Amino acid sequence: MRTIIIAISYLIIILISLPLLLIELVIRHFSPKTAAAFALQVVHVVFRYCMFVSGCKKTVVGLENIPRDTPVMFAANHRGFYDIILTYSELGSIHKQTAFISKKEIKKFPIIAQWMYFLNCLFLDRDDIKQSLQVILTAISLVKDGYSIYIAPEGTRNPTDTLLPFKEGSMKIATKGKVPIVPVCLLNTENILESKLPWITKGPIYLEFGKPIDVNTLDPEDKKHLGAYVQKIVQSMYDNAKAHWNGSL
Repeated sequence: MRTIIIAISYLIIILISLPLLLIELVIRHFSPKTAAAFALQVVHVVFRYCMFVSGCKKTVVGLENIPRDTPVMFAANHRGFYDIILTYSELGSIHKQTAFISKKEIKKFPIIAQWMYFLNCLFLDRDDIKQSLQVILTAISLVKDGYSIYIAPEGTRNPTDTLLPFKEGSMKIATKGKVPIVPVCLLNTENILESKLPWITKGPIYLEFGKPIDVNTLDPEDKKHLGAYVQKIVQSMYDNAKAHWNGSL
């Protein structure tokens, strides 16, 4: 039943989005940042609705750890499609303008891809090294222009309890952009959709924002292997949350 409601909602959202996207185009012509802020609020409301209809019982920890006075790079583990829905539904509430780096396949979804474009999201082709490098360079330019960047440095979805290595190249967004890294931990999001495909199943999900990492304060060895350093922090957050979270896993 939830799957049917979500499918119908998706069609309704497509219809509603058509005039809103025209408004976006006009706003973007005069002020890209204003257009991005408007897009964030639209996506925030839609994703909160999706969370409600899907029966997600969320636990969110650490919103106070997100700096309000500077863009950041969010570095998260990646478990499922609802990672994005949960995270955007929270970031919109604190007006943190954030562009996600997503796999190129998401561009195939009508309307979703268009809203991601207005949010300055970037689409990564994991099989094209040159294109991947260009995405990182564009992300660096975005953080220098005041946007935060959200990336899953594992590079793919991973529903296991052991994180995959964080790709070192992704860390250049923070080092070259000179912004702090906010580690992000997600649990159980894969159980809403991926583990029960094609059905959407209600259940508890967990999102935690860790304390920001100032790369400039790290030891030279940690700076040299920054991906591994951040991965260790997110893994620790995950292990702790897995052990102590009150949700039903």
